[in-house]
Amino acid sequence: MVGSLSQQAGEPQVVKPTIDQLEYRVVTFDNGLQALLISDAETDKAAAAVDVRIGALSDPAELPGLAHFTEHMLFYASEKYPKEDEYSRFVSEHGGSTNAYTAGEDTNYHFDVNWDHLEPTLDRFAQFFISPLISVDGVEREVKAVDSEHGKNVNSDPWRQMQLWKHTSNPKHPFCSFSTGNIDTLMHTPKSKGINVREAVCEFHRQHYSANVMKLTVYGRESLDDLQALVQDKFAAVVDKQIMAPSFPEDVITEAQMGKLLKVVPQKDGHTLELQWSVPSEQQNYRAAPCSYLSHLLGHEGEGSVFALLKKQGWATGLSAGEGGSSFSTRSFFMVKVELTDEGHQHVKEIGATVFAYLDILNQPDGVAKHHYDENRALAQLRFNFADKSNPYDYASHLAASMHTYPPQDLLLALHNVPFEFDPAAIRAVLAELTPQQARVMWASKTFQGQTTEVEPWYETQYTLSAIPEDWLAEWSSPRAHPQLHLPAPNPFIPTNFDLIEVGEGASKQPGVISETPLVRLWHRPNTTFRMPKAVIYLAFTLPEAYATPEYAVLTRIFVKLLADYLNEISYPAELAGLHYGTSNTTSGFLLWVSGYNHKIMPWLQTVLERVASFAVQANRFEIQKSKAAKEYANMKYEQPYQHALYITSVLLEARRWHVREYEAVIGDLQPADLTDFFARVFKRCFVEGYSTGNLAEPEVLQMGRSVETLLQEKLQARPLFPSQHVEARAIKLPQGQASLLSEPVPNPENENSAIVVTYQVGLNQALSNVLAELLVQCAKRDAFHTLRTVEQLGYMVFLSAWWNLSVRSVVFIIQSTAYGAEHLESRVASFVEQYCQTLAEMDDAAFHKQVEELAKDKLEKPKRLRQEAAREWKEIDEGMLMFDRREREVDALRQLTKADLVDFYKAFVVEAATRRKLSVHVRGADPAEADVGNPDRDTLLAAQRDRRRPIQHQVQGV
Repeated sequence: MVGSLSQQAGEPQVVKPTIDQLEYRVVTFDNGLQALLISDAETDKAAAAVDVRIGALSDPAELPGLAHFTEHMLFYASEKYPKEDEYSRFVSEHGGSTNAYTAGEDTNYHFDVNWDHLEPTLDRFAQFFISPLISVDGVEREVKAVDSEHGKNVNSDPWRQMQLWKHTSNPKHPFCSFSTGNIDTLMHTPKSKGINVREAVCEFHRQHYSANVMKLTVYGRESLDDLQALVQDKFAAVVDKQIMAPSFPEDVITEAQMGKLLKVVPQKDGHTLELQWSVPSEQQNYRAAPCSYLSHLLGHEGEGSVFALLKKQGWATGLSAGEGGSSFSTRSFFMVKVELTDEGHQHVKEIGATVFAYLDILNQPDGVAKHHYDENRALAQLRFNFADKSNPYDYASHLAASMHTYPPQDLLLALHNVPFEFDPAAIRAVLAELTPQQARVMWASKTFQGQTTEVEPWYETQYTLSAIPEDWLAEWSSPRAHPQLHLPAPNPFIPTNFDLIEVGEGASKQPGVISETPLVRLWHRPNTTFRMPKAVIYLAFTLPEAYATPEYAVLTRIFVKLLADYLNEISYPAELAGLHYGTSNTTSGFLLWVSGYNHKIMPWLQTVLERVASFAVQANRFEIQKSKAAKEYANMKYEQPYQHALYITSVLLEARRWHVREYEAVIGDLQPADLTDFFARVFKRCFVEGYSTGNLAEPEVLQMGRSVETLLQEKLQARPLFPSQHVEARAIKLPQGQASLLSEPVPNPENENSAIVVTYQVGLNQALSNVLAELLVQCAKRDAFHTLRTVEQLGYMVFLSAWWNLSVRSVVFIIQSTAYGAEHLESRVASFVEQYCQTLAEMDDAAFHKQVEELAKDKLEKPKRLRQEAAREWKEIDEGMLMFDRREREVDALRQLTKADLVDFYKAFVVEAATRRKLSVHVRGADPAEADVGNPDRDTLLAAQRDRRRPIQHQVQGV
């Protein structure tokens, strides 16, 4: 297998960002496999990905889901490594992770691992494509995993609506099929027809898995020459079957499917309107990128945009536009999706007319303008030149998939959506397809319940399909111009100064307090380690009244949502120019953060702060945000059962946490005047904890602090907190030697999944308890997954992890299942906990020390971008721990552990009933077999949790 170096063989070199220090090489081997090699001398993780140009569109008609099922089966074993789960276990034991996905035209396999284990991992990985072992027993078990995966998706609106788009597409195109697969399509139905599914998997692999339709990306610390030799060695045996990637000449949408209106009953409350067109795929003309040009304008949220007008009219709370859903190599779907208010639900025809009025602007002689292209390209080039370093795991996966479409020289530019050329004809060609007559419209609302006539067979979504009404088509075809609709003005936030500040060699590597007053404390760390002209700022506002009651908590949430709502017209162009911000309500007040290019970050932060100071309640916007919040609270019942179990666990284990049911009980009575009164007093007692890092000099940070303090004092009349108002969040300490259980039915009566979250509290946030918990999970998680998921097939979702909950560390099992009830899941966790005692005890010292070193490597892994390091430092400040050298301290503690320490820890905190602190939360599926186990009423437990004077069920107490 001889490789041809891209540079030496005349293949163009990869164009990379200005500050990118990585080395790239494209190699095409004799068996037709094309590989992108990436050498990063500083990486802590190695990664690889193979993208095979075969996907769900190639499923046999008699076996829907076969491509996806084949993807699952390749993880089991191979002729070279016949032990089941060998590959995944090896990756897990060496600090890595692995996954795969199946799309319409490709299947993508990927992993990462600690850098010094790339060679043996790549050897195991290559066997997926050389000689996988597909066992009869494995097939029978994994079908249940795929069925559980489908069961997880059945009640998800995105999955349901995508399948409905597919179901109503051209029946002669394979897009219309069901691609996930389930126990019926992959076991029962084939069996009844005499089809051997194992043989079908083997044949699918033999027929479609060929080196010449695969793309490989390998990312490692080795030199390019060494990486090339490694690939030559490991992938030489992948056979070139000289096949052609499948093509699908039929139109995915024919004239018969155009001009249709789908009225759909969603699972969640709320209303959406989506207009969709079949257009030429961007993959066919990525250099001009006409869909990207149009999505930039149609999806714009600044002044003059479709969304700005719809929001002003009170009809919309969100809008997105661009290629969406499924895109293929020849055709894709262009969509405009609007999140509707209750009022907007009554004006769907007018909303559609607004979209077409904007399209009419674009269709004017000056509607496709080079200056918009130039600005968009300049912004994209800016993102490209100063792109943050990517996670190798995601980077390898994305690049392998992209290699089917883009030549080497354009690969990274295309990955960052940098357009190459202005082509008005290509843009107008797409515009010509965006007509009312060619549109498909999906209008989703619970108000259609009982009015629909059809049911989609796989997800049982209720819908009605009809022609778009004639009066709609008439108005949409000749939309009236609206004076408030116009193309965007030049972006004022584009930075032009990219100079880096000087940071002395002796500068501290940790944040320090540079200013402290009774109102504001500022932490700062100048950091140009990443050679980026960027900065990150956090401001946490402590407001004692903000979370004092459920009403106040809801009002705080509405306040931060309204603040974002008021800022939207200016925050959107700022976001396009690389200035990001966010606000969120917390249990102590609210958090404001900004990040991006430092040249414009301070003026942008000042703009946001002034909007806080001048905040005034607009009654119509209040009602819209209140309605949106109420729907979000109500829609929590449609989340996955495991998410409910996690939520309940967090409520029970935090001493100061309101439940969503309490929010639902009060939100209906809240009025605009309540928020006006609340805002007038909530800042009266205040404290701001601030932190900044990146390309910022101390004087400008100090000036920012003075501005914050002036704003608080002069505009909000804020005074400092009383000492007793500086209250830290507190966790609930579970009782030792008693198991607490809360069991309740799944809130969505249509969801048959059950879930459990089993929590073992193991200690406070201290170096020793942290590393013991993390080491235990690292050692046990692969055994847990293999036993509970692969062998016992309890469900698709099986996790074991180490968590922080406020200042307490826990070991947590999470399982969701369509096949078994919560009590059975609990019993299997208990069985695993017992049997793993012996596994851990039998671990030899060499294996133990290998696990220690792999965890140490993980903990010492260097941050890859400024935001990542800033988040870590801010967490230490926000939680009051201030252990900025946590990683080094914990690694020191880790390397002093013995296997006996870990065994003793496991027995004391997880195994032994007399000493452990355990909480189980069960969410029982809608299956009638999931009977109530007779636990106390949830409200009783929650009320007990509120009362710090008595424990939950006399078993959970505050500390």
